[in-house]
Amino acid sequence: MLKPMTRYAMVLSLFSVVAACGFQLRGAVELPAVLQDTYIVSQNPFTGMARALRSQLKQSGGNIVDNKDQATAILTINSERAENRVLSVGSRGEATEYELYDEVNFSLTDNQGKTLIEAYTLRLTRDLVFDQNELLGKLSEDDGIHRQMRASLARQIMLRIDAGLKRP
Repeated sequence: MLKPMTRYAMVLSLFSVVAACGFQLRGAVELPAVLQDTYIVSQNPFTGMARALRSQLKQSGGNIVDNKDQATAILTINSERAENRVLSVGSRGEATEYELYDEVNFSLTDNQGKTLIEAYTLRLTRDLVFDQNELLGKLSEDDGIHRQMRASLARQIMLRIDAGLKRP
């Protein structure tokens, strides 16, 4: 067993190494002022990407408004797609690996209709090894990975908007 002082020194040195490399916990994305009161336009307003964007905006301190007239910005989800593609097939002809694919195309305008961010597409892919013997667990894992991918895309949308608005 290590002495308490030695353990303390090791933990302290570990934190200093992690801090020195620039590591920091991922917090909420800094909200651009134009997104303070956002109206979200989507074909599926209560599922998928719209839900992930609402969550991301709220985490960043923004408000989701129900009326375009109250909005400082209108975030439009032009299209979203989620697919599972077969990557490999086993000896019995069953899929053993899938590629999970999520894509979103979005644009941003102000409440007067002026385009702030042109239509832009973001994509993410992940691999999922599939085992027919663990069917229920793998289906649940598939759903969870797609949720994580949508959350990541929502975060990327916020970052893209922030970067696009800061451009001269």
